[in-house]
Parts: sequence; C-alpha cells; structure tokens
Amino acid sequence: MNDVQSSSVPLQPARFSTGAVPERDRFDAWREYLRPVADLTPIAHRQRKASIDLATWDLGSFAMCQESSSGTRFSRTLRRVKTIFADHWYLFLIKEGANWVVSDGGCSAEQVSRGTSGQVGFYSLGEAFHGEMQPMEILMLFIPRDQFARQAGTLDRLNNTIIDTARGRLLSDYMLALERRLPELTKEDVPAIVRATEAMITACLAPAPHSAEEAREGIILSLGERARRVVQSQLSNPKLTPASLAKSMGVSRSVLYRLFEPHGGAARYVRNTRLASAHRALCDFAETRQIQQIADSFGFTCAQEFSRAFRQRYGYSPSELRADCSQSVRRLCGQTTEGGRTLDEFLRTTA
Repeated sequence: MNDVQSSSVPLQPARFSTGAVPERDRFDAWREYLRPVADLTPIAHRQRKASIDLATWDLGSFAMCQESSSGTRFSRTLRRVKTIFADHWYLFLIKEGANWVVSDGGCSAEQVSRGTSGQVGFYSLGEAFHGEMQPMEILMLFIPRDQFARQAGTLDRLNNTIIDTARGRLLSDYMLALERRLPELTKEDVPAIVRATEAMITACLAPAPHSAEEAREGIILSLGERARRVVQSQLSNPKLTPASLAKSMGVSRSVLYRLFEPHGGAARYVRNTRLASAHRALCDFAETRQIQQIADSFGFTCAQEFSRAFRQRYGYSPSELRADCSQSVRRLCGQTTEGGRTLDEFLRTTA
C-alpha cells in the first residue's frame, strides 16, 4: 500500500469491552485497564457485573475516549501520580450522568468540582484527586502537557474546575462535533484536526493575556516550561546539573532556583524526572533492555545508586516493579481490545 492509500484509510479506535468477560471479573478488568488514570472502587455490588465499553481514538497529539460505564468511585493518589507517570490534562465532557471530584494536592488542594449532563470539566493527571461518578456516558480528550507548554501555567490554574462559561459550552460543542465526525476521518485528516483542536482549546481555555501583569506572569511560566523541556531532552546526560541547566537556558542560578523551588530545587527535579522516566520504561511490556541499561539511558551510571534512589522514591525496587507490571500485562491478555494505540499506550508515549 502506498503512502496516499495508507493516509486515506479510515481511523479505527482501540476498543475495550468487558462484554465477553465473565460477570464476576468485569469490574476488575475495567479497573486494570484504567490503572494509568485512577484506581477504581465499585459503589454497589451490581456494578461489578455491568458491562463497560470504551473506545480510544488516536489523534496523534491528542486522544479522544468514549466511555459508557456503570459508575464508580475513583482516586489518583500522590503515590499513583509518582509511580504511573502521565503528566497530561484532560477535558471531561458529561453526556449523561454526574460526577464530583476533590483535589488532594497541588495548587487546587481541597477544591471540589461537581459536573452534570452537558458540562465539561478540566483535570490534570499530574495532581492527586478522588471522587465519584454515577452511571455515565462521557467523552474525554487527553492532552499532553508539552502540547501547550506556553499556556501551561494558565491551564494548571484550571485544574479540577467545571468550565461553565460561554467558552466552555463552545468547547463542549466542538468536542461533540468532533465525536460525530470521528468515523469519517482518515489519517490524512489528523494534522488538520490537531491544529483545529489546539486553536479551540487555546481560545476557550487560555486566551491571550489582557494586562502587563498577566503577560509578565505568562513569561515566567513559559520559562519554567522551557526549563522542563531542556531537562527532558538531557535525561541521558549524567553530567546534567543545575549549573549546566542554567547555562543551557542562559539564566542565572538564582532564577533557576526560583523556577524549581516548588519542586524542591533543580537537582531534585532532575533526579525525580529521571526516576519517573525509568519507572515508565520498566512498566513498558515492549521494553526488553536490562534494568541497568534502562538506568544508564536516564543518567544513572551506578546500579546501586539507581536502586537505592528508586526504592526511596517509590517504596519498592526496580525488579519488583518489572515483575508486577509483567503480571498486569498477562491479566489483560484475555480482554477484548482492537484498533490502534490504546489509552495506556497513548499516555506512555506522549508524556
């Protein structure tokens, strides 16, 4: 098949369904499938037997998920934020049903949002939260943080809010229109869809600042995102230090300190980012390298140092994590999936 024929092939979602799973195992299968997002707990016994259907449409820079569920309690603990690395935002459009969410940390600590049918909420997988949703029909749009690096500070302040404004309703309309067109889209349509979605999100959630103070704050926040991107690009360099990072960015050590002060300093941020990246690799069932080879690729040249830092950060060893992730993959093998990149694969490959 040539490139023209390949690009005109209709998009196919990765589908997950528990319809063919024994009733007693359905909720557990759903819980396992959504582990990268949150831990699920049934509200009532009948929910364990209900069938769950979820379709993930891979739009390259975004992933749109359609889900029909029986409702659940959910939580994303601070430990889960650390151990399952997915620093994404997501828009949560309620087509039917209702939910409530409580922030358990970060800038939005203790903030509560309550959504009902027709409303869209904005959440971050980089923050801890817990809540509950009723039997629901929902539409979710997952957004890699790097896709909106310049607007990151503005979007972070929207974490765990219901966008109940004219712009929020416009965004809801756009998501529904995009959902209706998904079955008609081909691979060659994806770049245009990405550009349109970026423009819509920016216009509705992060419009240009209207004052000098807002603009100044935006410059500071953008500098922080730039620092983050430099760190990500140099994780394999064992000589990456706060001094070399400041030099790469052309800023002073004092400016760098202020940027990373909320993270405990630049050195701690670099170390934790390396550990999180190694954690992701160890959870990747397609990753065949030895543990020390993975550690080397993220700047850890000493096996003992890596193992000690990893256990201190997560409470278990790299080998224990790899064994646990292998068991999780085996548990998923009997479930019904088809199509392209799953939600888990999207989160792992776009974080």
